[in-house]
Parts: sequence; structure tokens; C-alpha cells
Amino acid sequence: MSVDLSGPNNAPPEAGAPQAKPSWAAQLRTGFRELQIIPPLLYGLASGLLMTFALLDPSSVFALLAGIIPVSAGLLLVRSIRGHYALHGFVTGVIAALVSLVALAIVIFLTPLGPELAAKGAGGPLLQEWVVRGMLPAFMLLIFCTFGASTSGRMEERNKALRAEVMARGGQLEKPGVIRTADDIRGLSLPQLGSYVNNLFKKKGFTFKDYRFLDKDKHLDLWMEKDGEPWHLRISVADKISPGTIESLLQEMKRDNSRRGVVITSTEFTPAALKSAKDRPVVLIDGPTLYEIAE
Repeated sequence: MSVDLSGPNNAPPEAGAPQAKPSWAAQLRTGFRELQIIPPLLYGLASGLLMTFALLDPSSVFALLAGIIPVSAGLLLVRSIRGHYALHGFVTGVIAALVSLVALAIVIFLTPLGPELAAKGAGGPLLQEWVVRGMLPAFMLLIFCTFGASTSGRMEERNKALRAEVMARGGQLEKPGVIRTADDIRGLSLPQLGSYVNNLFKKKGFTFKDYRFLDKDKHLDLWMEKDGEPWHLRISVADKISPGTIESLLQEMKRDNSRRGVVITSTEFTPAALKSAKDRPVVLIDGPTLYEIAE
């Protein structure tokens, strides 16, 4: 079966028009309305206390945790909230900083440790010791809780968007195993065959644009482009490809004013399917032909 991959298609699904992004002030007002106070309160309380006791003795092993506590609080916070990550991290940092300053004040002014800490430090008044020991941890809690939550939140948003994209496309392409013979192609699942075809066509000079599963077990569409011309590839792992697969692709091409489509299968086409594609703008590629193209 000869195959021409030089000609010109169904354009990939177009994304909706971008919506105007709310102003910074509007986002802030919305964030405060939707603020979940319990998670910041709990994480702020825990991180503030941990930071205080970690820095009481700079020579102790707990002092090594001082740089980890505020960032960890921000990272863990993201698991308990829904959106507005930087704002929640900032509120957590404020609470943690206040808790740290209050806890340190109690230690310095109300316990025998206060004079001892002052003696080990600059030897000045207790108030000075409280300021010197408390300001840096409070600042670290405020900044790094916000940073940790913001960074982790952006990653979570990207992961959510990726999951939503995969769901909208009906599934995800999967890396195929090693292909040594045409029979190996026949053994590929639809997600694996889609990935194999995608990689093969990119080696032939095509640019991948998009994909979508029509039927998770049987049919997958790939949109690609070469020399400015869009290509629509319909991939199937059905036992035998009937004329219906070709006719449905032709209907979509007609609706989208496409000039060329490709039907690719890891199996084979029925005689009726081969007859259906004759003298029509659809290229048929079966498993053995696909293997030959890859060689």
C-alpha cells in the first residue's frame, strides 16, 4: 500500500476566547471573601511555635529546621485550601509571625530562660533581646510561608489544568514499547499507538498540534501540521476498519473544509473500506505499512 505524506485536514479544536482577567484589587477582595481561616490558623500556630523553639538555641540541631519550617508550612497549606494560595500563605505567615513573637515574649519575659538568653546574646535588656531574636524569624515566617504557598499553588493549578486538559481530550497518550516487527504495532493499545504515530510523523517533518479520543478503546484523532498545511489523522485499533470510519472522517472534513485526512490502524482495512477511500482525499495506512514508513 503506497502512502503519500507530502500532501495537505481538520483543524484542531479551537480554544474559547480568552476572558478578561480581574484586576488585582478585585482578586484581593474576592480572596478575602473566600478566605479559609482554619488552615492558615492551624499551620500558622504550628509553624510559629516550631520556629520559636528551633531558634532558642542556635547551636542545637533544631536550629537547622528554621529555614525549612516556613516553606514547609506554605507547601502543606496548599493541600487544605481551594485557591488564593498566595493570600492564604500570607495570612499563615502573619499568624505564624505573631505566634512566634508572643511565644518568644513569654519565654524571655516570664521564664528564667530570658536572662540566660540575654546573657548569651548581646547582654542587653530583655526587650532588646526579644526584638533581636524575634524579628528575623517573624520576617522569615511571613515571607517564606507566602512564597511556599504561592509556588506550590502555581504547581497545583498547572496540574489541575493538565488533568482537565487530559479529561477533555478523553485520555492521555502513552509511551509505546520497543517496536521490532509489524506484529509489535498490532499489540499496541490505542494511547500507545497514538503516541507511536505522533512520534513517527514528527520525524517525517510534521508538527503536533492536538489530539482527542473519540472512543477510548477504538478511535483517536491527531491534528498535525506540515509546511503550513493542517493534517487530520484518525487512528484506530479496531479489529478491522470498515467504511464507517472513513465516511465519518470525510463528513468532518466536509464540515471543516478540509482537503486531506489519514486513517491509520494497527490492524487492517476491509475490502469495502479500501474501495470507499479510492479516489477520495483520505490516505489509508495499515499496520504493516506503518511499520514500513518507520523503517
